[in-house]
Amino acid sequence: MLLMVSTCLILLMLDCVAAMEHPIIQQVLEHPGVREEDEEEDGEEEDNSMRVEGAFGGMPSHSTFRYKHKKRSKVWEEYKPIFLNGKVQFAECLYCRSRMSCKDSNGTSHLWRHQKICPGKEDVMQRRLKDSYFPCVLVNENEPVTPGDPVNRIISETLDDINSVIPSRFKSKVWKEFSPIYVEGKLQAADCLHCHKRLSANKYGGRSHLSRHLQTCQARSQKGVFYPSSLPSLKSRGQDELSPSLTNGKVHTADYNSKLLRPGISSDNSPIARPIQVVPAHQPMPTADFPSLKKQRTSFVTATADIGTRKVDQETAYQELARMIALHGYPLSMVEHEEMRRFVKNLNPMVNTVSHNDMVGHCCALFQKEKANLKDKLALSSRRVSLSASIWTADGAEPAVNYLCLTAHFIDKDWKVQRMIIKFGMFQSSPTNVERLIHCKEACVPESESGAYNVIWDAIRDWNLDQKLLSLTSVGEIRDDASTSKLKGILVDKKYLPIRGKLYDIACVDDFLNNIVSEVQQYIMHLVGHMVTEFFGARTSSSSNQQQLVEVISQMSLKCPQEDAKWWHKILFRLEVLLHFKKSFPSEDVASPEDIRVAESICKILRTFYRAIEVISSHSSPTANMYFNEIWKVRTVLQEEASNEHGEISTVVREMQEMFNRYWEDLYLWLCIPVILDPRFKISFIEFRLKRAFGFKSESYLSDIRETLQELFHEYCSSVDQPSGGATESEAFDADFNDSLDDWDQHLNEQASSQKSTELDNYLEDGLVPRKDDFDILNWWMCHTTKYPTLAAIAQDILAMPASAVQSEAAFTNRGPVIPKHHSMLSIKTIEALVCTRDWMR
Repeated sequence: MLLMVSTCLILLMLDCVAAMEHPIIQQVLEHPGVREEDEEEDGEEEDNSMRVEGAFGGMPSHSTFRYKHKKRSKVWEEYKPIFLNGKVQFAECLYCRSRMSCKDSNGTSHLWRHQKICPGKEDVMQRRLKDSYFPCVLVNENEPVTPGDPVNRIISETLDDINSVIPSRFKSKVWKEFSPIYVEGKLQAADCLHCHKRLSANKYGGRSHLSRHLQTCQARSQKGVFYPSSLPSLKSRGQDELSPSLTNGKVHTADYNSKLLRPGISSDNSPIARPIQVVPAHQPMPTADFPSLKKQRTSFVTATADIGTRKVDQETAYQELARMIALHGYPLSMVEHEEMRRFVKNLNPMVNTVSHNDMVGHCCALFQKEKANLKDKLALSSRRVSLSASIWTADGAEPAVNYLCLTAHFIDKDWKVQRMIIKFGMFQSSPTNVERLIHCKEACVPESESGAYNVIWDAIRDWNLDQKLLSLTSVGEIRDDASTSKLKGILVDKKYLPIRGKLYDIACVDDFLNNIVSEVQQYIMHLVGHMVTEFFGARTSSSSNQQQLVEVISQMSLKCPQEDAKWWHKILFRLEVLLHFKKSFPSEDVASPEDIRVAESICKILRTFYRAIEVISSHSSPTANMYFNEIWKVRTVLQEEASNEHGEISTVVREMQEMFNRYWEDLYLWLCIPVILDPRFKISFIEFRLKRAFGFKSESYLSDIRETLQELFHEYCSSVDQPSGGATESEAFDADFNDSLDDWDQHLNEQASSQKSTELDNYLEDGLVPRKDDFDILNWWMCHTTKYPTLAAIAQDILAMPASAVQSEAAFTNRGPVIPKHHSMLSIKTIEALVCTRDWMR
């Protein structure tokens, strides 16, 4: 019996020894179990290691072991450990995915060196700077939320906030069609996903008003019921698989992320929800598959602080939108377009949408702000201002409203020509303008606010220009208005205009040149009309002829006239093409030699008119000394062609000369004064031109010019340099003693006048400045202000006088300047705000 017991014990011991040699038992002995509280911290690392280990052929993934060696170096925040046979064998960079050898016996210095040169880390830093304005909202570790995703509309205060929102706050189905709006982590409003109307909402309030809105939402009824994916629907879309487990308000990322498949793709190739992660702009974007819980909590807290301190400036956004609308002439209704609302929401969900009426208010507020700045600028200038008045119409087939646009011209303290629109009002309106009566609330403008006199006088008082006016350049419709002459009489009676308003009333040069050509339209068309028609008919009959014509036009420097161009501008362009084609292809039978000579004469006349208007109405705001030479070129060409051998041409030109001479009587005075202020010409040039052109009759012109110059000079003497006369000391004396100093005051005045006369004489007697192409007359006067103070003040005012009320593009069109058709339905105050603001911002 004893022998049998001994035998059993020996066999049992042999079995134990054999069991100890089993591989699994050896693994358990080598790696004893860790404490229970450490299991939770290393859970994520264990899952990763087991998954990788199984992929590399190590121990089975169902085996569960703990590792006592924990990587404590901070460099492991930038790497993911790769385990083989239960030991760390490699380290994978979270930025560039490079793998480097890393064993327990090795150090981590080579890992630090790699981080200094890692290209992937530099890309992450650049993306961080690019997206630094607002924190990004991610739905997975690698891919940002698309701009249209409603998740991007939610401000996440903390991780706990998001977790609490999902299960409790958004159980109502109505949230499938509303986007919650958070302010400082609290629910404040709900934004309809269909019409983008914002309704009040809070944690404790009901949702019945949201349901009522959906029943009456027109946008929803037009496109049908739409249930976009949003944050509240996370619970209903796989709550068992995707909802994070909650333990004391903390998220177990290992349990949560282990249920996710590849980013953005489910097993049935359909998009799935991802855990929300807010990444602040100042931190690198995480690219690890399984970021640590500590880094997640840090990113949420930092992002929350950034969102709380960063506020959207709604007023600034509206002002910039108003600038864009005014500068580019966009319709105000664009702010209510569905596409515009979606665009703004995708840029920044916190920017509130604005209505058409609100946008009108913002445009008017911007206008008043800019107007106040320009008023201050104009008030600081002590120089006089010249005005120009033009007629504008609305772009359309039958404009029923005419607008008056008033522009101010002056030279500032830096001797730069300034030009700006200061008033845009109603000139006249047709009583049959039914369309405007229907659409515009202010269609009936009071008579006291329309017409040339009311608009101009209102602008003069509004900008405090009554005592600073010099001239008014206007088109024929305004000059012929009886109220315009009434305004001049008021200004002269109040002694607001210098030299009794001799330089006040100026006719637009481009206007009278257009009138001269228009008077002979019938004769010109009779001479060259048939020739132009036959030439272009033959040149467009075949593709080869068309190709030749295109080659000729491409070599020309003339601008192609617009569709609404004046008739003579179109004729000029066609004649230029015809003559240039004849030179390029001399063998082609274009026209008879006699017709070619007629075309050359007519083209010469029209070309001179075109270039004169182009220079006078240039965008560069030419100075007044340039006008005389351009007008004189027109007179010279007419004088030469008046003796043309062709009888019909000479007849046409003589009729044009008669009209030119009538206009000359009204123009010569203000055309000659600026030339005298040009140090390259002075009064000797005027004497030379007038004596050769008019002979003995020139004396009357020259006498009037000299008298006006002297009168202007003496009037400026008193305003530029007033003699002191000792007024401060004389107040201490009695009246009898003051009377005894009257003769002394008169002596000082005569002496000052004599000294000032010497300044004008010295200027006229000094030598002429050599003529150069790059001569700057404004710079010359600025440099000689000390030598000629009174004349410099006169030049600063006179050289700013305009000869045209419109710019070159409008000068060659039949309609003149126009406003967009969609602006014509607005009130006159809103139109003025848009037109003036656009002009000031250019």
